[in-house]
This record gives sequence, C-alpha cells and structure tokens, in this order.
Amino acid sequence: MDEGGGVLTRITTTATHMMRTTENPQIEELAHIYYLPPAMKMLCILFYSVLCVCCVYGNVLVILVVVYFKRLRTATNILILNLAVADLLISVFCIPFSYWQVLIFDDQRWLFGSMMCSLLAFLQAMAVFLSAWTLVVISFDRWMAIMFVLTPSIRITMRRALYLVAATWIFSILMALPLLFTTRSFEISEGVENCGENWTYFGDAGEQVRKVYSSMVVILQYIVPQAVLIITYTHIGIKMWNSRVPGMQNGATKKMIVDRHESVKKLVPMVILISALFALCWLPLLILINVIPEFYPNINSWGYILYLWWFAHGLAMLHSIVNPVIYFIRNARFREGFCFFSSKLLPCIAFSEFRLLTDNTSRRQAVI
Repeated sequence: MDEGGGVLTRITTTATHMMRTTENPQIEELAHIYYLPPAMKMLCILFYSVLCVCCVYGNVLVILVVVYFKRLRTATNILILNLAVADLLISVFCIPFSYWQVLIFDDQRWLFGSMMCSLLAFLQAMAVFLSAWTLVVISFDRWMAIMFVLTPSIRITMRRALYLVAATWIFSILMALPLLFTTRSFEISEGVENCGENWTYFGDAGEQVRKVYSSMVVILQYIVPQAVLIITYTHIGIKMWNSRVPGMQNGATKKMIVDRHESVKKLVPMVILISALFALCWLPLLILINVIPEFYPNINSWGYILYLWWFAHGLAMLHSIVNPVIYFIRNARFREGFCFFSSKLLPCIAFSEFRLLTDNTSRRQAVI
C-alpha cells in the first residue's frame, strides 16, 4: 500500500506531501526527516504566523472594498474578488495547517482526523486551481478590452463575469475532487497518525492512475495557465505599443478612446508583474513536489530537503499577499478603500492620515 506517499504528485501544501514510501514510515524516521533546529523552527513559526495574518487581512480587505463600494463593482473587479477568495482559501486552509504539522511536531503527526485530512487536501488543491484559472480569466478580460475597444458588446459584462466565476469554481472542484477520496489519515506508530494519499482504491492500476492525475494537475494547474497568460499579455503588449487609436469624427468620443487607451497602456506592466510573480512563486514548489521525485525517488534522503521544501512552500504561500499589495500600490480606488476599512478595523490608525495618499488620485479611475 502507498499509504504514506503519493501526495508528492501535485501542488499541495503540507510537508506530509514530501513523502512517498511503500509502507508506513516509522515515527523515528519522520522525526529525523522533519527535524529543524530550534532557532530555524522559531523563525519559520514567526514568518508563517505573520504571513497568515497579513494574507487574511489583505484579501479580506480586497473583498470588502469590492463589495462595499458600488463604483468598484465592475466585471473586472468581480474577477479580482474571486482571486482574493482563492488567496484567502490558501491563507486559511494551507498556511496554518502546514506549519502546525511540521513546526509544532517534528514527527508529522496529524491531530485533526481523517475527514479533515481529506477535506483539507481537497480545499488546498481547489484553491490553487481557482487562483490560477481566475488569473487566466482576468487575462482574457484585459485582452478583450484591448482587442475590441470599439466593440463593447463582446466584452466581459457583469453577467458574463459571474458565469466565468462559476465556471472556474466548477472546474477547480472537479479537478480537486479525486483528493477528497484518495487522501486520509493513517497510523504511523501507536497512537500517532499521519495524513497522506492512498490510491489503492484503483487496485493494481493505482500507481498509474496517480501518475496520470499528477500529470494532469501539473499541466492544468500551472503549464496551461502560464502559457495562456504569456500569450494574452504578449499580444496585449504588442497591440498597445504598436497600435494607434482609430480616428474619430466626434472629438469627445475620440478623447474617451484615447483616455482609455492610455489608462490600459499603464496596466500592461502591472498585469505582467502579477503573472510573473504567480509563475515565480509557485514554480519551485511545483518542481520540488511534482517533478524531482519522479526522477529521484529517494528525495527524502537528501540532507537539505526540508530546507528546500520550506523555501519553496514559503515562496508559494507568499503569493497570497502579493496581489493585495499590488492593488494598494497601483490602484487609487483600492488604496482609498483599503485605508477606509483599515481605519475601521484598526481604530488606532486615523483615516485622515491616509487622505493625502488618495486625494490627488481618487478622482482618476485606475484600471486593473
């Protein structure tokens, strides 16, 4: 039985997933593999604690701003809200359980039961799919806004945005669903349980099914989304920098098109940054838990493997706070909303102190 392993086959987010063995690992083996010096452990606990709080706070602010301010309830911002929900799911279901399991207990014991084990694996995978494909939908939204600037009827409307959001959720749920049935807790020592995958439901074909699913996840969770982002934003960049605004007889209409052309042109560096950061943040973890083990099955014997895993995992989790920071820096309306809700949630910070940050730009619509 592959009870202790197989979880190394996709982008998931607990260190238990670094293990692939043919029999249940012993508690002494786990304690050796997952041992961190006390100083490093405290540093990781501090980093993940601060990161978790910041991720939850930042993405909750994004959700509140879009829901509360009517002027921000646009089709594009509905997609951004969906991205914030995905990042919030990662913040809540990936970060806390990951560092609790490894940093609090060196032996990787699982304290939350078999049902929670299955549910968390499902939610973690679903959240990453949701984040990746929401970025894809946003790229199409921006691409259509540039390519069909004079044809509003074929752009993504509010209703279409809601349909697309529903589609990303359905797709993400379906792709993560196998983990709900193949992940469970198992006993690794008397009174000590671990959480991992078990593909023996498929009999002798279990290992082959696992590899097929692993390949699908790598392709659909990372490679295809990145390919789409590169193609759409490259096309946007070429179009924006090389095209001219069509001539208009109506001066007011021409000015409107010129203004939109310029505002969207300013968008290009930001969307490229968002896409690049997603790729860079998730790539090390993808390689470490989805690619390397296929060629080096004895990866757990590497003396520095845990340090590599924590670096890759921390970088991936860090992505959950990247988008709120970018919105705050690049978008005046989001910045104003962030400051407004921060003054409500943190009364010790006066909203008036931030007015100078937004007054000069709040009347200018910033495009995301």
